[in-house]
Amino acid sequence: MTTLHIVLSDLEVTHATLSKITLLQNKLSANVIWYLHHHQRLFDRRYFTHELAGISGELQANHESKIAQIELKIKKHFPKSSVYQCKEKYWSKQVNSNSTKLDPIVIVRSKTGLTSADNQHISQNKSTVFIINQEKWYSDGKAVGAIDPFHEDDEDNKSDMKVVEFMRKWCTPAEQSEPYLLHVIHIPPLAIEYEKQIEALHKEQIYRFAKTIKCSKSVISFIRGTPEDTLLSYADNNKVDFIVLGCREHSLFDKWLNGSTISALLSHQSCDLVLINTP
Repeated sequence: MTTLHIVLSDLEVTHATLSKITLLQNKLSANVIWYLHHHQRLFDRRYFTHELAGISGELQANHESKIAQIELKIKKHFPKSSVYQCKEKYWSKQVNSNSTKLDPIVIVRSKTGLTSADNQHISQNKSTVFIINQEKWYSDGKAVGAIDPFHEDDEDNKSDMKVVEFMRKWCTPAEQSEPYLLHVIHIPPLAIEYEKQIEALHKEQIYRFAKTIKCSKSVISFIRGTPEDTLLSYADNNKVDFIVLGCREHSLFDKWLNGSTISALLSHQSCDLVLINTP
């Protein structure tokens, strides 16, 4: 049976987050394991074991009290789930030791964004990762899958096929009668005089891919613009709860360093994502 591994770094968990996890659990027919990641760099400072040793104990006790309150709240909503505490700087090792490559990881963004531990896991991701914030979804997890069969390092389009596979499993029959796949056509200013030819090329490639996977043209939407900005606008205008993207295991960290649609979207606090790894 699938197990959802939920990583929470904030010292609070909202009702919206609990509702999202409940929906994911039901959709995926999964067990749930929570990891409360609360490594505090503050306590690594030498002065907390020397000059400020007197208040260090009080601060840590207050911190532990907040963690205990979160754990009680989680157990109230998920009585059958396990809750672990992660005190190491990076949580990836502990989660990986309890999970398989088929188990999705759910990272709950902190109020200040993804932590260094979150980024470290994403850069080395080998499974499906949901990245969610603590705000309410528009609906019951409405999703759109972003496809782009033009990647030089994925000539067989394995990454896009994974996105389509996920969307077919996720969407209800009613949702599958509407567009649930999206392709962004980006035409840089330098090539604007050739926009018609470039747009035609994009659509030809997408429809060829659709024929390969036996997918109706009616479920594919096209939009123009810069990928990250356009995807965010589309999600907002169409009340999409999260965007599904494929990523290649061997190239994700390089793209992270050099800039990519994924890394740009990860920087947006309001955007919930699903990253599907393709070996």
